[in-house]
Amino acid sequence: MAYVGKVSIKSNFHMEHAIDYITKEEKALSLDEFKNSLNERLIHAQEVNTNSGERSTCINCSAQNTYKDFENMRKAFGQDKGVIAHHYYQSFQKDDNITPELAHQTGIELAKKMFPNFQVVISTHIDREHIHNHIIVNSCNIVSGMKWHSNKSSLKAIRKESDKLCLQNGLGVITKDSKYKGIDRTTYQLGLKGKSWKITLVHDLEKAVECCHSKDEFISFLNEHGYSVRYKDIHITITKNGEKKGIRVDTLAKQFGEKFKKENLERKMGYYSPPPTDIVKIYQTKTKSKTVPAKSNWEQFEQWYFRQNNYLPSTPTNIVRESYSVQLANFAGKSLFYSINIFDFVLRAMILLLSIRRRKVKAYKPVRYKKVQTLPIRRSSDYITFGNIKYQELTSIAGENYSVKVSLDKLLLLANQPILYSGLIDKNNNIVTITVKKKDKDLLVSLINLSDKQQQLDEQSAKISNKNTYQKLKEIAAQSNEKLSYLVITHEQAKILKNNYIEFACFEKGDKLNIAFLSEKADLIKKLIYPKQEQKTETSQQRNSRIYAQLKKNTAITGDKLKYKTRITKEQLSELNKSDIVFAYFTNSDDKSLYNIAFESKDEEKIKSALVNKNTKKLI
Repeated sequence: MAYVGKVSIKSNFHMEHAIDYITKEEKALSLDEFKNSLNERLIHAQEVNTNSGERSTCINCSAQNTYKDFENMRKAFGQDKGVIAHHYYQSFQKDDNITPELAHQTGIELAKKMFPNFQVVISTHIDREHIHNHIIVNSCNIVSGMKWHSNKSSLKAIRKESDKLCLQNGLGVITKDSKYKGIDRTTYQLGLKGKSWKITLVHDLEKAVECCHSKDEFISFLNEHGYSVRYKDIHITITKNGEKKGIRVDTLAKQFGEKFKKENLERKMGYYSPPPTDIVKIYQTKTKSKTVPAKSNWEQFEQWYFRQNNYLPSTPTNIVRESYSVQLANFAGKSLFYSINIFDFVLRAMILLLSIRRRKVKAYKPVRYKKVQTLPIRRSSDYITFGNIKYQELTSIAGENYSVKVSLDKLLLLANQPILYSGLIDKNNNIVTITVKKKDKDLLVSLINLSDKQQQLDEQSAKISNKNTYQKLKEIAAQSNEKLSYLVITHEQAKILKNNYIEFACFEKGDKLNIAFLSEKADLIKKLIYPKQEQKTETSQQRNSRIYAQLKKNTAITGDKLKYKTRITKEQLSELNKSDIVFAYFTNSDDKSLYNIAFESKDEEKIKSALVNKNTKKLI
């Protein structure tokens, strides 16, 4: 599991200090031994300037003078005010057993996916019990000069991509299936130290519902325990004396369980009555106020790109179709020079030349034109790549891709339209494979006038994606002089692998699927699709790590501290294992033949009882 959080940087002093801190010698991992292998595995490495310094990896900036590179880029675009950088941290749980190398690689992949065209520095720290990455992003985009928009949506997208990368590498993630969200990181850390007032409040509320039987008694009880209470028809807000902000009990319920909701607290104390209907209606009206959803940073970049290239504003689909059907008719009737811009002209000329070549008609003398950004990017004997964004750049961005095969004339309908796409034209049959991000699939299908074929196109996209994945896996395996592994699984097991973002290609085999995958993923795949078998092979170290993590979480919620007992012998440990006491054990650092154990305070008496020698009746 990796937890992702952020801090905004608003001053040059803070920026310089932050970069200096994350690359500090005693904290950061030395990358000298494996930086070359990391560079080879970077996504989209050819299109960006990536440098691995001794203790960090830098993208689109130098490893030697990162701070100055950040500053110069911001000044070049006049963006050196306000928030000048964003400091993200990605923390991995101790029980994930992640290596520093894998943690660093995961941080790089996260930065590459989420911050295209930004200057980024990534450093991995190993100075704590848990390995964690620091990722500092310059606020200014190196292409558009626009600032990175930091909001709840962008942080949610980063966390989602981080979870995806963790699942791909066999690490755990924070699940959202439970009835409550779980305590936040700050509360968890403070709870371990016994300093979280939220956890103290939870205990006080549990006591209150046992001894209070009216609203006034409830308020008086909390006042006596150092809280101020604002009791309304809809909400109860409680503030610890000395704290600036309070918390609603319904918000507390999302973290600690449904029993802390206002309604459930009142039911337990025996005085619940539904709030007045008119009050509820007023509250619902307030909460349903329309808010404009925040645009993602990729959408901001798209809009900037379309404005720079004078793309048409969003036009009703029927007008678009009518407009381009007229243009297509004119194109078929020998008129080439009426197009909206040079991109449209080049596209028309290319389609015409391909059509003439196929019919073995003598081609006209090629027209000289000014080279622009949207000209064919790559040529081969059978294919031409065309579009307003490179295929590698499009597919390296976070988010699923969507590809369809259509006739070449459909490209005309995309000219000067607000959609980023890449097209691969097969010169032998004049078929083009168009690729967009999945969020744009409805717009693509509408523009090429195939909305009635949506289902067929979705199936086609899935087949193209499967074929591309198979080809990609074969190339990766060939580079390592290995062969792909194969396994026959059910459709349900395939869904499990997809939900964990495991990359594989699949082929029908009766009512099952034959999947192809990299051999290095074999253990992880078997662990996911055969969970019962995996439980039997859990090592004592893995079991200990899991139990220790659970004990820490339990004590954080209850507000207690973990208890420890040192210098336990092997015989005593064997006796404890026979009991039903939940504990974790570790080898003693001074004497490897002895052990230390950790347990909850409620089990302290049981521990003492289990450690009493039967012959001497004394505590060992």
